[in-house]
Amino acid sequence: METIKDFCSQEIIDFTELLDKFPDVNEYIEDLSFQQSLRFVNIPICFKLNKIAQINQTHKIVLIKGTVIRAGIAKSMSKVLSYRCKECKFVTEIQSCSSNYFMAENQLKCQNIVIKQQKYNPFFKQKFQGFKKQKCNSTAFEKLDDQKLIDYQEIKIQDTYTTIEPGTISNSIRVMLEGEFVNSCNSGDDVIIGGLVIQRWKMIKQKPQITLWIDCKYLRLQNQFKLLQNIDDDQLNCTFQHRNQVINSFIPELCNQWQVKLGTLLSLIGGITKTNNGISVRGDSHLLLIGEPGTGKSTILRNACTISEKSIYVNGIGTTQAGLTLSFIKEGSDWMIEAGALVMADQGLCCIDEFNLLNQQSQQSILEALEQQTISSSKAGISTKLNTRTTIIAACNPIEQIYNSKLSIQYNTGLSTPLLSRFDQIYILKDQHDFDLDKQLCEHIFNLNNHKSNYTLKQLKQYIIYVKNTFQPIMNEDCQQVIQKYFTFIRQSSQQVTARKLESLIRLSEAHARLCSKKYIDEFDVVTVIALIESTQFTGIYPEFQDCLTQTVNIDNIQEMWNHLKNI
Repeated sequence: METIKDFCSQEIIDFTELLDKFPDVNEYIEDLSFQQSLRFVNIPICFKLNKIAQINQTHKIVLIKGTVIRAGIAKSMSKVLSYRCKECKFVTEIQSCSSNYFMAENQLKCQNIVIKQQKYNPFFKQKFQGFKKQKCNSTAFEKLDDQKLIDYQEIKIQDTYTTIEPGTISNSIRVMLEGEFVNSCNSGDDVIIGGLVIQRWKMIKQKPQITLWIDCKYLRLQNQFKLLQNIDDDQLNCTFQHRNQVINSFIPELCNQWQVKLGTLLSLIGGITKTNNGISVRGDSHLLLIGEPGTGKSTILRNACTISEKSIYVNGIGTTQAGLTLSFIKEGSDWMIEAGALVMADQGLCCIDEFNLLNQQSQQSILEALEQQTISSSKAGISTKLNTRTTIIAACNPIEQIYNSKLSIQYNTGLSTPLLSRFDQIYILKDQHDFDLDKQLCEHIFNLNNHKSNYTLKQLKQYIIYVKNTFQPIMNEDCQQVIQKYFTFIRQSSQQVTARKLESLIRLSEAHARLCSKKYIDEFDVVTVIALIESTQFTGIYPEFQDCLTQTVNIDNIQEMWNHLKNI
């Protein structure tokens, strides 16, 4: 009869087949923990990270999903330890113990059989008792050079941000990576890890400290979003009505903020990431909301986090530079890299509330993350560069709580020009005291419970992920010429417009074409994007551009605005 040891004698084990043959595998898995080359595939079960502490025994097989928040430096460890006895010169080889940080598990005693002369016994007349075979039992050893080394790395993972419940502290656990798993993930990566739960202990001030670890036998990156199916054919229309239905379904409690909701959707979808001569040009579109109190900035951020597949929400008041970017942590004699919010939100969304309350050093530290989408740091002889391919949606209040239109954005927010130039869209939200607008707001709030959106939150989330991963729209020459004319016009009318604005126009046009599920960028996409920019630039190039940001837009309006742009 085949035993579990016989089945697991191979290096790669099909876990589904293992469970079928041995349902009580967790009761016998302790024998497998000594096989360093053991690897699992086809693991069908998954535990949450907060369930690890409830396991009352070690050597249990678990499969968990989490985010890497700390990654150590790759090292070499001895798989087999060699010691030579100082008395009989016998060499002893033992398996290193991972629970004891790759040291010998117990105190060594030489087990070599030696011939020793028996000691003189005064109770016998004979002075010589002869020789006898016995174990050496010496405890004096000298360690030999390591011959069998393995690559080894320690990481720390915690619950993904979207699974953390309010009022709770995120759970974390340390993981041992060996062999081909070393350097397979970085700080900020979402991973699925399967392995054996073990206890590791070490002496701290003459007291043993025991912690739970996972001996990794299976690792898979989860950075790429899964393409969700079940998209209705009705959602793949290239009509104005379809676009308006999507916008109405997004943040239905927000009233009279049509262009802001459209701009937020464009940031969530983003443009196309390009590579020129090995240099990557970002496709993520950043958004900044400057609004007076009560204009719904936090509502927009909260809904954007909900609709994004991977998102992190932070507040500028309680966020440090290390918590936003990265930090170096020293554990014992080793340095580890701990990821901040921007690194953990890689290929996702990072919402920053009270953005202008970040200290000056923190604002300067994210300049590279906004444009180059990397964070470079050098400390303790370690130079590293981590990816921050994330979309940033930030919100802040004016310094005087009331926006002064006579002064510049820099004065109203206290943000520097290099920082503001990295945002593709900047919207100014004012709390206008108007009787008709206030009446409309009251009616909208009173009828909010009776409002039925065209798409549910789940459908809207599926649609955004679908168009983001499916469509790669292409821009024709006519659209390029119109964008070029508009860019040169606003460059002459304002000194604060930089070359980054041209890239922003291209990214937003691609995002709008994706929103309408189109393969090519047409006049409607370009005119809508220019209207969004005009809502904040106020160049006065065409006052009727605001009509393009309403639900009543039609083909004639678009064609009229398009002809006007071509004749600039």
